Amino acid sequence: MKLQFKNSKPFTVGAELEVQLVDRETYALSNSSKIIFDNLPEKFKNIVQPEVLTSMVEIVSPVCEKPEEVIFYIKNALKEIEKIGENHGFRVSALGTHVFAKKEETEITAKERYLELLKELQIILRQFLIYGFHVHVGFPDKESAVRGYNLIINYLPIFLGISTSSPFFYGEFTGLNSYRTKIFEQLPRAGIPEYFDNFEDFEKLYNELYNGGFIKAIKDIWWDVRIHPDLGTVELRVCDSNPDFERLELIVTFMQALSLYAQDNPLKKQYCQTLKQNKWNATRYALKGKFIDYDGYKTISQKALEKIEIMKKKGIFKEFKTEEKIDVLKDIFRKNTVSENMILIYKKTQDIKLMEEFGFLRI
Repeated sequence: MKLQFKNSKPFTVGAELEVQLVDRETYALSNSSKIIFDNLPEKFKNIVQPEVLTSMVEIVSPVCEKPEEVIFYIKNALKEIEKIGENHGFRVSALGTHVFAKKEETEITAKERYLELLKELQIILRQFLIYGFHVHVGFPDKESAVRGYNLIINYLPIFLGISTSSPFFYGEFTGLNSYRTKIFEQLPRAGIPEYFDNFEDFEKLYNELYNGGFIKAIKDIWWDVRIHPDLGTVELRVCDSNPDFERLELIVTFMQALSLYAQDNPLKKQYCQTLKQNKWNATRYALKGKFIDYDGYKTISQKALEKIEIMKKKGIFKEFKTEEKIDVLKDIFRKNTVSENMILIYKKTQDIKLMEEFGFLRI
C-alpha cells in the first residue's frame, strides 16, 4: 500500500495537550469528560476532544504559523473547561502522571477504538494514568519530513528533559523525573524509533505492521516522534504534559526551529544504545542528565543551549520571527523543571496530595 503524504505549508505548527480532570477538593481523578462536552460552547468543540479515559481530555490547536498562536488556542480552551469545572466540582491538572490515582479508579471512554485497545493491551492500558504534550510541524513533502524526523530522534532527550513533570505514581515517589516515559514504553510500538533513509523505508515498515493486522492507521504507532502522512507533519510525542504555558510555547519553538535546521544540515546518526542511554538520562535526571555527544559528554541543558546558539547563527529563529524568544528559551533550559520542583517540595513536606497542585494551571 502506497502512503500518501499530504504536503503541508512548510513549518507550520500545532500541538495537543492531554490534561487530567480532578476533583476540586480531593484531587482524585474525576470522570467528568461528558460534563465538559455537554456544556462546551460550539466554538471549542473541535479543539477539546475525548481521550482514552473519561477523566481526561485533549486540547488540540488548529494549524498555526507561530508557536504563540498554538498556546493561545490551548489556553483559551482550558479557561472554558475551568469555568465548567467550577460549576461541577472538578478542575484541570497538567502533569505527566496523576500522583496517587490507581488503575481501579479509571473508566475507559466507550469508543470502539479504545475498547479494542483495551482488549489488546489489557492491564497496560488500565494503568495508563499518563498525559503528554504532542507537537506537530508541517513539511512540504515526504522527504523533507524524513529529514526532520531523523534529526528530532537525536534530540528527544532535550524535549523530554525540559518537560518532565511525572516523578510520582500510585502515591509513591518513583525516583525518576519522568515516570510517564517508562509506562508509555510498555506499549509494543512505543519508544525511540529507528532512522529511515527515505520515505519508502518508512512505508515498508508501516505496511509490514498493517498487513499483519497489528495496526489500522498511523495513530496505532506511538513512537516518541513519528511521521504523520495523513496530516503532512512530523509529530513529537516524547514530552510530559506540563502546566507552564511559557515552557510549552518554547518546546514548540525549538521543534519548529530544528525542523528547518534539519533540511540543510546532514544527519549524524547515533548508536541505538546511545539514543536509549540519552533518553534514560533525561527520564532520570531531567535537564541535568548527561548527553552523549559526538565530541564527548555534556549535560542535556548544555547541549540544548549549544544547539540554540548554532541555529541562531544560521538565522533559523529569524526565519520564523521568533528570535525575540531566544533569551527566554535559554532561561527555561537553565531553570528547574516542574518535576524537580515537585521533588524538592515533597522532600520537605512528604505531602503526596500537594504534588497534584503543581499541575494546576495558572491562567
